[in-house]
Amino acid sequence: MDYLKHTLAEAERVFGEKSKAAAWVSQPRAVFGNKSALELACDEAGYQRVKEQLARLEQGFVC
Repeated sequence: MDYLKHTLAEAERVFGEKSKAAAWVSQPRAVFGNKSALELACDEAGYQRVKEQLARLEQGFVC
């Protein structure tokens, strides 16, 4: 599975714009231990953490 590709696709779905999704996945986040979503999503466990955070954002929780 291409975790990076799926991470970006999921972010684009949540944010509705490629530019917003690209900015979100590339910036370090405290919730990810000051790593970016792309850094974290290099394996199944990291991908799941990013996916869970995107689901929280989609439901209105701010990170």
